[in-house]
Amino acid sequence: MHKWSPDIADRIRPLNAAQLQKSDETAYVLCWLQQTLRAWDNPALDAAIELGNALGLPVLVYHGVREDYPCASDRLHAFLLGASRDLQQGCEQRGVRSVNYVERKGRREKGLVYRLAESAAAVLTDDHPVFVAREQADRFAKRSKVPVVAVDTARLVPTRVLPDGLTTTPAFRKASGALRTRYEEHARDFEPSVPQFDGHLCFEDEALGSKSDAELSEIIASCAIDHSLPPCPEFPPTAAAADATLNEFVDTALKSYPYRRNNPAEEDGVSRLSPYLHFGLIGPRKITEAIRAADVPANAKWKYLDELLTWREYFHYLAYREERPDSFETVPERPRRSLIEHTDDPRLVLYSLDDLVHGRTEDETWNAAQRQWLVTGYMHNNLRMYWGKQLIKLTKDPQTAWKTASYLNDRLSLDGRDPATYGNMRWVFGMSKPAWREQSIYGWVPPKSDRTIRKRDGAAEWLADWASRATPHINVPQGMPEDLL
Repeated sequence: MHKWSPDIADRIRPLNAAQLQKSDETAYVLCWLQQTLRAWDNPALDAAIELGNALGLPVLVYHGVREDYPCASDRLHAFLLGASRDLQQGCEQRGVRSVNYVERKGRREKGLVYRLAESAAAVLTDDHPVFVAREQADRFAKRSKVPVVAVDTARLVPTRVLPDGLTTTPAFRKASGALRTRYEEHARDFEPSVPQFDGHLCFEDEALGSKSDAELSEIIASCAIDHSLPPCPEFPPTAAAADATLNEFVDTALKSYPYRRNNPAEEDGVSRLSPYLHFGLIGPRKITEAIRAADVPANAKWKYLDELLTWREYFHYLAYREERPDSFETVPERPRRSLIEHTDDPRLVLYSLDDLVHGRTEDETWNAAQRQWLVTGYMHNNLRMYWGKQLIKLTKDPQTAWKTASYLNDRLSLDGRDPATYGNMRWVFGMSKPAWREQSIYGWVPPKSDRTIRKRDGAAEWLADWASRATPHINVPQGMPEDLL
């Protein structure tokens, strides 16, 4: 198709066999961004600009937000629209035209990507293995008459260059670690050599880049989505906010990360970058560069980068190798079978989904974790492990526990619907060392106590505070799997 530069070639994955052709009707190279919503250090946009320069064509960046994606809400819409606005502003600074679209009452266009592709030499999109991005890209590529290429934008080491058969984190750490230096240096942000596209579009650009917060709120209010789940203002959806969060963590908390990371009461003990990573407002290369350059002990750097580049990217690696990465069937067979064999073990108490959503159980630690999630869209990772383990005994069977965890994760969390969060769930449900003895309900899957969490400095007080916090009342049936109704 095109001889890509070395820093792009390893990230390219063709999604169809269409041949690159340029005709009189070809107006641009289309860069369809679904989840990597940043204008800089973005391999998909770099690849589109490189191809456009080679063909003498401008690049058109497109991001659209529909009403009917799973768990659509004010929370997710506010982040998506804010990020899309930031993307459009950044592309303008970079000399690339960016357009966006928001489906809502009185504005429901169909097949925009297909219609935009009619004037494109090729379509480049960001490569994500879960949620709607994977399905949409594959479906579009099958029907497209022009080449469609997925570009790995979310991982430092491109998943496609790693060998198959990495079944443990040590094996993945070794294989990935041997390649990291090759991808840590950001060669350049490609500069367009062709003026911006200024031709006719098949729809009216939303022009989010010029909209105020109040105007974005008006657009969101007109969308047929869940309006009971409010936005999360403590995570501003901009690349600048992501950069500021990273810089503050490196300057103040990285040096003590190995010792403070498991205490939810020390909210500045972790980076809180996961929402920004999920929506692509910052990438792992930039984070890695900042961590490497920090003047902190080597063990602090190693521990953080191991979480980012081993555990996070290993869960991405696994997701690409599953047809349904969000399915209970992805849990390894032995722990999955063990949980199922203990389905009929008596549970002391079962809670309604409404009580679980709103953090109304007899477990203060679980309630605190759930209420933090409901209010802020964020849950501390150590609490997520405990929270998920408890769901196994708070629901009627392991399949229901998994579906409940997925539902709460996907609907409430800014970093839900992600390979890393589904990977964390796999760990909760048994993708770890087996328990030292077989137990009721859990079988050979190890349970998790909150004793260690509660002993940490300030944790008991923090948990008591969050467990008593008022929460918004949200509409439980919204986005719920049918068999949980």
